[in-house]
Amino acid sequence: MGDRGGSAIILAMVLLFLLSAAGMYAVSMQAPVGEPFRQQYLSTVARNMARAGAHAAIARLPEVSTDASPYVRRIPVGPGATGRYMVTSRWIGRADDATGNGRGSRYERYSLVSEGSVPGAFRGRFQVRAEVRLVRLPREPGNETKGPETMARILRWEETGPW
Repeated sequence: MGDRGGSAIILAMVLLFLLSAAGMYAVSMQAPVGEPFRQQYLSTVARNMARAGAHAAIARLPEVSTDASPYVRRIPVGPGATGRYMVTSRWIGRADDATGNGRGSRYERYSLVSEGSVPGAFRGRFQVRAEVRLVRLPREPGNETKGPETMARILRWEETGPW
């Protein structure tokens, strides 16, 4: 055994090197994404597109988009895929705000519907229905250059779609 002193450690190091190289190669390979995972991804993107459309419509208030001319936006969501949201909004009414702050604030109510979709999504379209109160506060005295302050409050938020 005197002739082979240290050969076991050399063999273990070579084996460790080969296994490490094989492991690094296996980790660096791209795993194919199966169709169920792709469909789940597209479905999630469609839901998020509907949410984004609702938030975009709230940011645009008091401008409304009717059924005849909805607000439509297309956004790239990946290689070869474009998501879309379509928003319609309508004015419901106006009333005095009973906050008692003495500033004479008024609010307007709006309803909106946002549909999000992605081509190729198996689970179809998602929809967000919301009701929003837009408070218009009067201008501060001495600040005529700035328009009236507005603040939106979401009163109702419903999401529907195939989950």
